[in-house]
Amino acid sequence: MSAVRPSNVITRNRDGAIYAYVLDSSALGTVKPVAVFQPRSGDEVVESAVWPDLERVVYTTLNSVVCLTRSGDLVWASDFEPHSDRPHGHRPGCALSRDGSSVWVYRPDAMAGRGGADQWVVHDADSGTVLARRELETVGHGAFQYVHPVDGSIYLNVGEGQDGSVILRATARAADEPELVTYPWSDRCLIDLAPDGQQFMTVDHGQADVSFHRHPSGDVLFTLPVEAFGYDPEETFVEWSGGYLT
Repeated sequence: MSAVRPSNVITRNRDGAIYAYVLDSSALGTVKPVAVFQPRSGDEVVESAVWPDLERVVYTTLNSVVCLTRSGDLVWASDFEPHSDRPHGHRPGCALSRDGSSVWVYRPDAMAGRGGADQWVVHDADSGTVLARRELETVGHGAFQYVHPVDGSIYLNVGEGQDGSVILRATARAADEPELVTYPWSDRCLIDLAPDGQQFMTVDHGQADVSFHRHPSGDVLFTLPVEAFGYDPEETFVEWSGGYLT
């Protein structure tokens, strides 16, 4: 595929369909869908991503990743083997690379009972061919993926429930095996990447503080505990949400 600009398209699942919305900070009022995609019959969508031209969608179910055209034609699909009969506790996720050439899939295989470690798999966006596959040292229920707005690297935040949260980062090179870095924390949740790509934001898994880190090193620029806002840490906490203004 030819290179595309970073997408400002988000998706939401509703009434069995995938709705795509374009975020425009200059627009006022209710955000309305610009495209609607119908998954394959029987597919229960867990997570989805839409191409910026709104012509294709990729989504995960508990046991597969699927790519369809806007008209519903199958482009490619890949099943997670072996099939998992566990209906809860594992949520596979997907993200589209910055240049639109690859699809990144997080597979919580350990919690799915597939007898192996979690996997992070890179598929060719056009054919579904597996370009890279990495086993992770995590036992996650699900994960969030964040595409860096400048260099195209991919951040992965794996949620391990009460055991904490693991943050990883991979390069997004088309021709080479992705280089994987695991940050040295098990107790921080990735919240957002800065629009200029120079830093990222995390919240303590115990919700005691928010920190801002330099990209890509992860060095802490500064931390704000609950006390910095004038509140009692025994009664107040930092929510696992937030982000940067454009």
